[in-house]
Amino acid sequence: MHSILEIDSVIKSFGLKKILSNVYLKCQTGEIIGILGRNGCGKSTLLKIVFGTMPADNKTIKIDNNVYFHPYRSRNLIAYLPQHSFLPEHINLKQIINAFIKGIENRKVIINDDRIKKHLNKKTKELSGGELRYFEILLLVNLNAKFVLLDEPFSGIEPIYKEKIKELIKKYIADKGFIITDHDYKNVIDVSDQIILIKDGTLKNIENLEQLEEYNYLPTGTLIRNLEGHLDEESTFAEFEVDKQTLQDLDLFKNLKGGLIHSIFNKAKTTGGSIQLNKILKTPVSSIKILENRRDAIKFFYTENIKLKIKKGDIDLIEYYLSSNISFSKKNIVDSIYQHIRYQFKADQQHFTKITGIQKTVSLLEYLTGFIKEHQHKNAPPYLSSIFFNIQEILLDYDFRDLFSLSNNKYLQFIKINKYDYLFRQKGMKKLKRILEMLYELDVFESVANTAKNYKLSFPEYSNSAAPDIQLEGLYHPLLKNPVANDFHIGKSGNLCFLTGANMSGKSTFLKSFGLAVYLAHVGFPVSAKRMKTSIFNGLITTINLADNITQGYSHFYSEVKRVKEAAAIIKEKKQVVVIFDELFRGTNVKDASDASLMITSALSKIQKSIFLISTHIVEIAEDLKNNPTIFFNCFKSKIEAETPIYSYKLGEGITKERFGMQIVKNEKIIELLEDAQKEQPVNIRENE
Repeated sequence: MHSILEIDSVIKSFGLKKILSNVYLKCQTGEIIGILGRNGCGKSTLLKIVFGTMPADNKTIKIDNNVYFHPYRSRNLIAYLPQHSFLPEHINLKQIINAFIKGIENRKVIINDDRIKKHLNKKTKELSGGELRYFEILLLVNLNAKFVLLDEPFSGIEPIYKEKIKELIKKYIADKGFIITDHDYKNVIDVSDQIILIKDGTLKNIENLEQLEEYNYLPTGTLIRNLEGHLDEESTFAEFEVDKQTLQDLDLFKNLKGGLIHSIFNKAKTTGGSIQLNKILKTPVSSIKILENRRDAIKFFYTENIKLKIKKGDIDLIEYYLSSNISFSKKNIVDSIYQHIRYQFKADQQHFTKITGIQKTVSLLEYLTGFIKEHQHKNAPPYLSSIFFNIQEILLDYDFRDLFSLSNNKYLQFIKINKYDYLFRQKGMKKLKRILEMLYELDVFESVANTAKNYKLSFPEYSNSAAPDIQLEGLYHPLLKNPVANDFHIGKSGNLCFLTGANMSGKSTFLKSFGLAVYLAHVGFPVSAKRMKTSIFNGLITTINLADNITQGYSHFYSEVKRVKEAAAIIKEKKQVVVIFDELFRGTNVKDASDASLMITSALSKIQKSIFLISTHIVEIAEDLKNNPTIFFNCFKSKIEAETPIYSYKLGEGITKERFGMQIVKNEKIIELLEDAQKEQPVNIRENE
């Protein structure tokens, strides 16, 4: 016959904050219940209330219909495993077994356990984390208690012992009931018959695992990745083709250094954040999931006005400390006290670096714990939620959990200094580096969100449409003080825009603005437009500020020809790209430029999966292109008033044949300068010679 543990009407508050609200839970022998929940939600509190060591505002604890106010005081009812070890450190395992276990047969079971018998003469402090946790649980299940409460049995222990502990639980399930809580959700799910989630102080029965994502406990997609075992998407994304000329045209990067556009985004607080921003900005992608994840994370920082309270100097010092080659000291008390006293009388730079590095590291981890707790309940988007979750999982690791006592206990500051130095720079260094990597990504999100506010940028929308399509409302260039915004749509009504306009009418600025919006959208960054919706492309190639190539012996015209050939090769390989040509073939005579422009434009218009913007002063070829259904015509119109060109910088439909080149030359009074120079010469310089 099964015994039944019933927990009813549990209410618990700390001050004005209610942690548990009218909680009901039922467990019977032969059953394993797993309780999940975010840090601070009340999991450990609930187990302590059930065990009877923590008071509650209200509670009813029944076992087999008998009410118990303090179940732990009644023998053979409940055993409890707290988060931290409850065993004395200075006596050996055999002595603990004899003191803890009354039954002779139960003692024999523990003493003959394959994992324990070789350690019987060791003290608990000599065991590894996994060995100690296994031993503690083995003791508890060999008590005659009907129910066993396990608080974080899997956290921070070796994988092999996680498996052994699950085997142990299942071995004793026949006549015991288990309630388990742990941040290691995978092993809790694996071992449990029923999963319960604590959210907002109440218990949610999880009938299917997808609910863990719906309740925002796990980031969206976590269970799919775990079930399929597929790689992190960052390692499998489709590359977006872009080259140095394009990066230079858009003023993003030039000769490996950041351009002006790069500089408006790069306001990161840390060196690592700046490096991460450079990496992201240099690697646009064609994965809509990656782009939406990054966009939504930045947008969350933007809308919630999140500010990281970190200092560059502190993070740099942590990085310096972690990469230092300071030798490790022994972790015993005598050596720790000796080093502490020695340092009091003789300052040592290496010891100072170690002490300061540990203090700054602990302070950072404390801050991140509070930061995540503050923001993880604000319905953070999936990718950002996964960052919070991953940082939290590391911080709740067995080795990291008791770190924060270091900053509040001066005695621990020198007794445990070598222990934590070993943890940070050796045992847990990979995990700590991973936390820093995620911190740098958060730094990038804040930096870009601030730029979005300062420059009135908007967040792009993405379309899964196979047909190329880009819609822009209020497009402008972010570097202009008083830009004129333009609406532009390309794709559905035609995939090639033939753009005309007089000199200085705004063609090149518009092309740069468009190209920049496409590029930033494929980085997941906000764009300089009121609204943008775009399908996903595989590359962007621009020719706006092309020069001749003296080192290769290329003239300007031949450089243009080579550039068009490069574009053709990319189109052939990548299929769906955006191509921008500003004034094709300006480096040759008018006849050749006209014929070549017509030939290339006609050929490009037949490629339906890509988008093309071509500006030109050779408006005569428009007549031959006007009946092409995939080409549409836009222009920047302007006029002359009092011999001065007037520009609206507004994009309109059609073709303009306005030519202001000669008027601009005249307005600059170049001929007058040359005539003045002529007057100042001797009458006949050759005769003087």
